[in-house]
Amino acid sequence: MTPNNAYMKYTLITGSSSGIGLSFAHECASRGMNLALVSLPGTGLPDRALEISEKYKVDVKYLEIDLTVFDAPLKVYSWCCDKNISVNFLINNAGLAGTSCFSDSDPEYSDKRILLNIRALTLLCRYFIPMLAQNSKSFILNVGSLSAFFSIPYKCVYSATKAYVLNFSKSLNIELKPKGISVSVVCPNGVETNEGTFARINSHKHWGRWTKIDSRKLAKISINDTFKGKRVIIPKMINRFLMITGRMIPSFIKLPFLEREFRKEPPSN
Repeated sequence: MTPNNAYMKYTLITGSSSGIGLSFAHECASRGMNLALVSLPGTGLPDRALEISEKYKVDVKYLEIDLTVFDAPLKVYSWCCDKNISVNFLINNAGLAGTSCFSDSDPEYSDKRILLNIRALTLLCRYFIPMLAQNSKSFILNVGSLSAFFSIPYKCVYSATKAYVLNFSKSLNIELKPKGISVSVVCPNGVETNEGTFARINSHKHWGRWTKIDSRKLAKISINDTFKGKRVIIPKMINRFLMITGRMIPSFIKLPFLEREFRKEPPSN
């Protein structure tokens, strides 16, 4: 028998039908956390929700929606209110990566990344803050990228959106401390999730092999560090080393290296 939703707390995870988001869902459910899963229509979310519910014996709700649509973030919040889904952990995982020469790319390519990586994440945080404050102590985990610390040719829009996520999360954490809400941002390098990410990781050869991480391991590290109140999470020592050394290397050396390295990645739509 499922308990009354009014007395249950939920972890809301966006982009949860595959990849990192699905790994987050499994990791949270394995800890006995009830889930509210959000993902695009047609990505198998109902099946994933049922599988997780049956495997871990937790309550799993789901909503299929495109977060790049103008009113989608508000619809997610309204859905939770209508269904008595009380969120005490918000994981903003949904995002679009990719590689493209900016001057040759379709404007829609950049627009989608800005709408999803920045706008949807920002508005979901804003809408859910009052609910999270009622469920103190509560948590927000935003999924960033190691690229947030670098200016990367051929990924100029993506790296810029992740720089926004990094700085937004760090600032928001300070603002929300008095409300009992802890905000963390995880900044992985390559994550093994699908054929597209495999191709991008493999294009970097030894650098890709050394810096990549499995999505399940990433999920475990991220959840552990979020609950510890860690502000910025960078999995793997080599990635922390790259972040620190990247700050010390002059741009006239660093940018040509990054241009050569990321020119290797296969373009994406």
